[in-house]
Amino acid sequence: MASQVDMFDCLNGGERQELGAHMSYALSNIHRALPCPAVSVARRLCFLSDSDGGGVDRLSGLPAALLINIVSRLPIKDAARTAVLSRRWRPVWRSAPLVLCDSHLLRPGQDKIPGYVDRADSDAVAAAVSRILAAHHGPLRSAFLACTYMDRDRPRVARWLQHLAIKGVSELFLINRPWPLHLDKHLPSTFFSMATLTRLYLAFWRFPDTDGLPRGAAFPSLRELGLCSVSIETRDLDFILARSPVLQNLCLEGHLFTKLRLRLVSHSLRCVQIHFSNIESIAVVDAPLLERLILKDMPLAGSCRINVGNAPLLRLFGYINPAKHVLQFGNTNVKAGTLVNAGAMVPAVKILALEVCFGVRKNVKMLPSFLGCFPNVERLHIHRKRIDQPTGRPNLKFWQEAGDVECVKSHIKMLVYHDFRGEKSELAFLKFFVERAQILERLVIVCANGCFNSMAEANSKVKTLFAGKKDTKCCALQVVESALGEGGIPWNYQRGSDFSHDPFAFIVQT
Repeated sequence: MASQVDMFDCLNGGERQELGAHMSYALSNIHRALPCPAVSVARRLCFLSDSDGGGVDRLSGLPAALLINIVSRLPIKDAARTAVLSRRWRPVWRSAPLVLCDSHLLRPGQDKIPGYVDRADSDAVAAAVSRILAAHHGPLRSAFLACTYMDRDRPRVARWLQHLAIKGVSELFLINRPWPLHLDKHLPSTFFSMATLTRLYLAFWRFPDTDGLPRGAAFPSLRELGLCSVSIETRDLDFILARSPVLQNLCLEGHLFTKLRLRLVSHSLRCVQIHFSNIESIAVVDAPLLERLILKDMPLAGSCRINVGNAPLLRLFGYINPAKHVLQFGNTNVKAGTLVNAGAMVPAVKILALEVCFGVRKNVKMLPSFLGCFPNVERLHIHRKRIDQPTGRPNLKFWQEAGDVECVKSHIKMLVYHDFRGEKSELAFLKFFVERAQILERLVIVCANGCFNSMAEANSKVKTLFAGKKDTKCCALQVVESALGEGGIPWNYQRGSDFSHDPFAFIVQT
């Protein structure tokens, strides 16, 4: 039977282009989740000439430790080229802790991971990676491998991992090409022996079966883990959390396989981000240091139960969607009209993001109950979700009958409403909010891109919210247009784990 690679070669130009577009889309989501390489091809080692065109080689006179530091900050090709500068430089690159980024080995070298790599280029890059790992006798602090079809030569990948383990790699990005993708074979478990590993990102692999690992298998130094379109079982994820005593950041991207039941039991986790994934349930069992739980575009089908237990530092939470998420405390589900007691509250949350479809009445009815679970929220983001066939649009009377919500009345200082279109159901909610929010300091309305003919038209809609309200001095109003298309909320995992910023706030047109 012809392999998937052979089938790809048989496609005509149009079919290749269409398939390539799908591949590029899948890869773009993964690439967005990846941090940038530790070095850039824009960096160059330069020598300044004097007026005669010559120059004194002062660099070679620097201490060996400083030369090693210089070489370790260069792209791999430039680092190797330093060996021809002089006899003084020859042994430096072989002992320097290098950064190996395989996209720098392409012609021309680039920092950005390409959406498509020709098979010949992939083979050339893979061969170069093998040569570098064999020739460089010193340590590698970072390996960023994303430009080869690794399924074509599993033994070679196993050898790479063995080299990296011996060289004490600190950061490893092992990004397989999704075509062909063979999930019948597990990824080699060699990286469990990498005691120095602090950052690990895997994409398009089947995770090793942890049942067969030795008792001492662990990630003793791992602080950041990203699993992107990785086929993994719930028990394997439990194993990782249990064997990663200093893990702080966990990212799950594009899990499209068997639904996961995520149990967060970790005394080190600070940030969990899940995007575009099939997750059946999330139970925050015991995570005393967890500060951020960020969910985006999940689950892809059905609903996801979310149960927050011991998370006393959980300050930021979102995007919660009443249509997709079921908040659960103990054995009790939060429903419309639920009287929330102290046991069903997450008092530490200060920044909350909700996705709400104001055209679906049963979802909107959940909003007061959801807000009641977070009594101390100070900054609220509401992302309006659009629907083609509305099933009810709550008016102002609906919100007035909903009664007071503690966080709205006494704690929220800033409301950011995204994708505003000026519909009556939106205005009814916002008017209720402005009337009930006693300490609201700032209201930001982000208009859907291209929805209004002018910002003057948008402002005229928004100003009706304050009709009849006597005291508006304490609430600053800002009306802006989104820089993106409707619903196009940008996401970036690095921003999500930046504890100095609110990741739910994004760029708008001024």
